[in-house]
Amino acid sequence: MELLICESIGNQAVVDIIWGNGSEVLSADSFILSVTHKKNGNRDDYSESETIVMTSADLPGMPHDKDEWTTESLKACVIGAFLKCEVGERDGAGAVLAKVSHSGAGGY
Repeated sequence: MELLICESIGNQAVVDIIWGNGSEVLSADSFILSVTHKKNGNRDDYSESETIVMTSADLPGMPHDKDEWTTESLKACVIGAFLKCEVGERDGAGAVLAKVSHSGAGGY
């Protein structure tokens, strides 16, 4: 069963957001996030460590074409980096499906 973590208000989608540091790459599109911050008002609960499956990425050095993603390119972009994850939903295994980007100036 998939849990939808976003809703619409007017024409804007409201999504859960979590931030943290990338710690371990699992595949070309998934990694472990050490969660350090959570948006107030998130609809779901998030643990201190979440498996993230990237649905899209806005990361310097990461190819735009998902077919070109590799574990090596993901390691270079996420290990030790402070990341923002805009959550879409969880998959059947409980992993967070998210749009991932480097967090902006000031940490958020």
